[in-house]
Amino acid sequence: MTLIKPTKLRPGDTLGLVACSAPISGVGPEVLERCFSRLRDLGFTVVEAPNCRKTFGHAAGTIEERARVLNDFFCDPKINGIISFWGGHQSHQLLPHLDFDMIRKNPKVFVGYSDTTSLQVGIHQMTGLVTFSGPAGITFGKPTVPEFTTDFFRKTLMELNDTLELPAAQEFSDNPWFADPDKLMHFKPNPGWNVYRKGVVIVEGRIVGGNMGTMLLFAGTKYWPDLNDKILFVEEDESESTGTIDRMFTQLRHMGVFDEIKALVVGRFHSEVKFKTDDTLEMILDEALRGYDLPVITGVDFGHTDPLLTIPLGIRCQVDASKPEIRFLESGVC
Repeated sequence: MTLIKPTKLRPGDTLGLVACSAPISGVGPEVLERCFSRLRDLGFTVVEAPNCRKTFGHAAGTIEERARVLNDFFCDPKINGIISFWGGHQSHQLLPHLDFDMIRKNPKVFVGYSDTTSLQVGIHQMTGLVTFSGPAGITFGKPTVPEFTTDFFRKTLMELNDTLELPAAQEFSDNPWFADPDKLMHFKPNPGWNVYRKGVVIVEGRIVGGNMGTMLLFAGTKYWPDLNDKILFVEEDESESTGTIDRMFTQLRHMGVFDEIKALVVGRFHSEVKFKTDDTLEMILDEALRGYDLPVITGVDFGHTDPLLTIPLGIRCQVDASKPEIRFLESGVC
């Protein structure tokens, strides 16, 4: 596969905001205004996709409507980049309706997380386009957007960096701010990344990953990514439990994923997953990785907590779990 890099974003560029699964009407107007305002503060003009506020059952329009918007935004020369507002459960429905030849010829930054993983992984697998696991529209609509998030967003999408070391955030938030009467986010000290296993050497490989359960939807399909010699980044959301997390890692084991990859990087889990001292992530990994000596780092700043890194899927990456250190070895944009 030939790697295709999108053109970096610049101040004055236009971002297309898409809802490829759930409609954006699930949040209040103050959240949407914060999202648009903060993206404008970053220097962008924002164009909202015409289906964003539509509803068809539980989705933001029919499959064809949602796919048409994404195709149109990739094709439109006035749209410089595409950002997903948030996830849902049905983004993968769009893949059979996407014009991959057109997308290959019109490479653009496509950033988001959660259910958007299906489109990012699928598009990369079918075209070679570098896509980006990172902030979504909802990220910029929260009461607080940490400087960590916006700084790495700029570094990854708006700058060219031959190498870029991933920092660990000093603090994080995972409180359910939607439910707070004052809608405030509460930050606490970040204990830092955890080295579950150092492995035997410093390893290099191309990045694959995103939301683990979403990616597993592709098992047995043509959209399942090539994981040979890759660095696998995975995260999960607050709706999961220790049992479902265990099930997903077990499925990766049964599929032979740990025979293929060179390292595993796990995003910080939300406290609603409810790991406990007698039901830990380490216990799950002990069983899933039994017999393997992969470098494994957990608690990394991406996924469904704040702040979060912007991660280019498809670029070369180096992992040294002995430090721990994760470093991008090339830019995701050109």
